[in-house]
Amino acid sequence: MNQRNQITAILLAVVILCSVLIIGGVWGVYIADHAGPSATDASTSSSQTESEESTTKTPSTSDQPKKMIALTFDDGPSGAYTREILDLLEQYQAKATFFVCGYQLTSGKKDILQRAISLGCEIGNHTLSHEYLTELDEDAIVNEILSNNQKISEYSGIDYQSVIYRPPGGYINRDVMEALYENGIRMYCVMWNSDSLDWSFRSKYSKGEITREEAVQGAFDTVVSEVSEGSVVLMHDIQSITPDLLKCILEKYTAEGYTFVTVSELFDFQNRQDEESYFKKYYSSNRISSVS
Repeated sequence: MNQRNQITAILLAVVILCSVLIIGGVWGVYIADHAGPSATDASTSSSQTESEESTTKTPSTSDQPKKMIALTFDDGPSGAYTREILDLLEQYQAKATFFVCGYQLTSGKKDILQRAISLGCEIGNHTLSHEYLTELDEDAIVNEILSNNQKISEYSGIDYQSVIYRPPGGYINRDVMEALYENGIRMYCVMWNSDSLDWSFRSKYSKGEITREEAVQGAFDTVVSEVSEGSVVLMHDIQSITPDLLKCILEKYTAEGYTFVTVSELFDFQNRQDEESYFKKYYSSNRISSVS
C-alpha cells in the first residue's frame, strides 16, 4: 500500500470512529430522556403530589365557612325587655336584626336603638303602626314604610338607612309589592323560617295554662326543631319570656360553633352587584316570595 492509500485509510477510520461516538451520544441522551424516573425522583414527585392533594382536600380553618344563624326580633323596641336582650347579645358577642315599629320609637327609647346599632345589630322596618299592609291602599302602604324609615333615621342619631322590612304578620301580596316599587322604595322583604311562637307560649303562661319555665322551654324546643345552618329565627322583644328564650338559644348554638349575624350579612345584601335588576325581577314575578 502506498503512502497516499495509507493516509486515506487512516482518515476514513477517524471519520468512522467520530460517527460512532456521535451516534452513541445522541442515543444515550434519547434513552435518558425517555427512561422512567429514578427512585429519588419518584419519591420527590410522590411527596409533592401528596402535599398538593392534602392542601386541596383539607382547607385551613380560616377558609372553612362558618355556621350562621340570623336572630330577628319584631314589634319593639320595648322599654322593658329590649335592653335585657341587648345585654345578652353583648355578653355572647352576637348580632341580631330588630324589625322596629314606628309607634314604639319614642324619644325615651332612642338609647335602645342607638345601642343596638353600636353593637353591630341591624335595624329593619316593621311599619309605622303594625297594620297589615295587605289591607291598606297604596298611599297608606307607602306611608307605613317611609314614615317609619324617617323615625329610624332620626332616632338613630346617625341617619341610619334601613334596607330591609318585614310586613306585620308576614302578610304581603303583589299589590303591596307594586305600591312600594312604583313609589321608588327599594327595600328587601325578609320573612323567617324558624318561628319561636314566643307570643303564643307567653299567652298560655299568662293565662295560667303552663308555668313560665314551660313557656320558655316550649318556645326553645320549637326553635330547635326548626333551626339549621342559615336559618332566620323569629322572636319578639316585647314578650316577657323572650330574654330567657334568647339566653337558651345563645348558649346552645354558641357551644355548637354557630355565629350570630344580621339578616343582611346572612344574605350578603351589601355585595349584590345589580340591585335594580334584582328588584325588577322581584317586582315582575307573578309569585310573591320572601327572601328567606
